[in-house]
Amino acid sequence: MKRILLIAMLALSFQNYAQVAITSSYRGANEAFEKGELDKFKATTTVFILPQLDKKEDYEKILKEVWTVTPFKVIGYNDFKILDYADGKYSIAKFIGDIMVSSKGTTFVHTNFAIRVLDKEKFDKGFAKLKTDDKKYSKKLNELFDENLSYIARAPLSVNNKFLADAMVARSDEKRSVLYERMYTEESFTNTNLGMLKNYFQQINQIISKGEHIGLYDDFVKPEVKNLKEATLYIPEAYLMEYNAWKITEKLRDEKEIKKLLEDYKYKYQFIKDEDLKKKILNNEEIYYLRYVSMNANKYLEVVNAKSGDPVYYFYGAGSYNLKDDDFEDLSKAITGK
Repeated sequence: MKRILLIAMLALSFQNYAQVAITSSYRGANEAFEKGELDKFKATTTVFILPQLDKKEDYEKILKEVWTVTPFKVIGYNDFKILDYADGKYSIAKFIGDIMVSSKGTTFVHTNFAIRVLDKEKFDKGFAKLKTDDKKYSKKLNELFDENLSYIARAPLSVNNKFLADAMVARSDEKRSVLYERMYTEESFTNTNLGMLKNYFQQINQIISKGEHIGLYDDFVKPEVKNLKEATLYIPEAYLMEYNAWKITEKLRDEKEIKKLLEDYKYKYQFIKDEDLKKKILNNEEIYYLRYVSMNANKYLEVVNAKSGDPVYYFYGAGSYNLKDDDFEDLSKAITGK
């Protein structure tokens, strides 16, 4: 495959955490860290570069509540200067992405939240060869920094159709630059409201604190899922959209389609607006909600305890762009214990 950079790029242990990968594997496979890798990370200050859709103080508030594995600082994406954070003292947490085009012309769009650490020695060797008067100095500096970052954690981000449609045809540097900015300035994802981000940060912090590793591809069911016999499953309204991969369009399922989608789920559920779900999570309500990520026909589906941030059910599948009735039937069976 020919790799076309869209932005800068994002990257799970014998316990199950799902929808995040805590591993140095660029594929998100469940691989142990080499000796000393996590210690190196824990010795850094993590710089969080996050969308400006929420205030810096709001990000700092949720991080103070759940992030203990390293010191941290939050900065705006326009304020990040590579050479200020290339001395080996920092780890970088940000939204990243790329576009890959196969030899047959098939386009793949990847977007992730990633935490990575810099190999300072390799970076310094490459940096010594850069010339500041080179017209491509800034581009080469960015590429050098990016290629010498190694993964500590990642969480796939699910783009909305507006972003995806534009990304599928983005080829020029100018268009890719605009897309990069949109990751930080517009609502481009369906799983990144402030509450969901808090839960992702909780998961990552818990796993790293235990010195564990985990990948993206192992299904699991925890006993806690049986709580859904009585509790309501909250389903974000965004997940009711149905995507057409051939046309790169989406539509809202009608009442009949929604009924069919959920007819085999035998327990209580409620659709919820993104803003209302965010408030419930930030208020530490002990609710369960569906968190669904779709990326290049890969499905990452989980049910999350909003208070603890822990998933209680997880399913990874390939070859599907949408939620299906089978997904809810399988979840219902897991709750029943069959």
